[in-house]
Amino acid sequence: MAWYQAAIVFAVAFLVTYVTVPFSKWLAHKLGAIDYPSNRRVNKEPVPRCGGVSLYLGMVAACFAIFLGVRFFDWSLPVLFALGNVNYILLFVGVTLMFATGLVDDITQLAALPKFIAQIVACSVVVWAGVSIGEVNSFAVGTVHLGWLNYPLSVFYLLVFVNITNLIDGLDGLAAGLVAIIAAALMYLTWMRGNYLLVLACLALIAVCLAFLRYNFFPASVFMGDSGALVLGLLVGIISITGVVRTQGLMVMIAPLVIAGVPVLDTTSAIIRRLRGHQPIGQADLGHMHHRLMRAGLSQRRAVAALWLCSAVLSVVTCLMVGVISWKRWTIFAVLLVVVAIVSWKFGLFKPVLKHHYENRGKIGPRKPHKRK
Repeated sequence: MAWYQAAIVFAVAFLVTYVTVPFSKWLAHKLGAIDYPSNRRVNKEPVPRCGGVSLYLGMVAACFAIFLGVRFFDWSLPVLFALGNVNYILLFVGVTLMFATGLVDDITQLAALPKFIAQIVACSVVVWAGVSIGEVNSFAVGTVHLGWLNYPLSVFYLLVFVNITNLIDGLDGLAAGLVAIIAAALMYLTWMRGNYLLVLACLALIAVCLAFLRYNFFPASVFMGDSGALVLGLLVGIISITGVVRTQGLMVMIAPLVIAGVPVLDTTSAIIRRLRGHQPIGQADLGHMHHRLMRAGLSQRRAVAALWLCSAVLSVVTCLMVGVISWKRWTIFAVLLVVVAIVSWKFGLFKPVLKHHYENRGKIGPRKPHKRK
C-alpha cells in the first residue's frame, strides 16, 4: 500500500463528511429531528441530531474511492484470508440497514424493542455477508471451531460495539473522538498483519470522525444521533472481527474490547445500574462516566478530554500487550484489570451493586439497611 492511497482515502472521507454536515443539519430541521433541552440532556439549546448522515456519506465515499483505485488504478491491497470470503454488496446492505435504523430513530424516536430487533437484523446481514468469528485459537486447547455458535456469537459481538458506541454518545464530541482513537489502535493492529484494506477502512473512519468534530465538539451545532452512533459502532465491530479476532489467539481476540474499554466499562455499569433500579436498559439517565466527571466539577471540554485520554492510554497499552510474548500479555492484562477496578471503585461506577458499602462508608455503628425498590 502506497502512502498516496492512504492520503486519497483519508482526504475523500474527510472532505465529503465536512461538506455534507450542513446538509445533515438542514435535513434534521426539515424532518424535525431536533434534540431539545431536558433534565436528561446537557445541551442548553435545540440541536439537530442527523449528523450521522454526513458520517455515512463520508464512509461510502471512501469505500467508493477504494473500489475505483482497485478497479481502475491497480491498487494492490492484499486482504489475507480474513476478508477473502466476504460479500461486499451484502456487507454494504447490512451497514445501510443499521444507518436506516438509526435515522428512523432520530426522526421518530423508536421504541426500544423494535429498535433492538432492527439492530439484530442489520448485524445478521453483516454476519451473513461473511463477517464472523469462525474459530478461536487458544494456547491451552488449540483451535476451537465454533460451529453453529459462530452466527449468534458474531451477531452478539457486533451488537456489543453498536450499543456501547450509542450509549457513550452523551457529551459534545465524546463518541466521535473515542471512535477515532479506537480506530487508530485497530489500524495499528491490522497494519501489523498486513491487511491494508482494513488499514484504509480505519483511516476513513478516523477521517469522518475528525471532520465531524469540527461541528460536534463543544459547543456542538449538530449531534451524530443514532444514525451516526450505530453505524460507527458497527464499523468498529466489523473491523475488529475481520482484522483482529479472526486472525489471532484468545488473548488478542479480546484486544478490541480492551481498546474500547471506556465505553465498555461505562455501558456495563449503566446496564447494572438500570437493572438494579428496575428501569429499562435503554432508558437514558445521568449516571454515565461523563456525567460523574461533570458533577465532580469538570467542564464538558475537560470531561471529554479526560475520557479521550483514558481511551488513548488503554489503546497504547493494548497495542503493546499484543506485541509481546504470551506470559507478558497476561501480566499486562492483569495489571490493567487492577487499574480499571481501582478507577471504577473511585468513581463509583458500580455504586448500584455496592450500594451497601457506599451508603455506610466512613460511618460506625449499625449498618444502614438497604431499601428495596
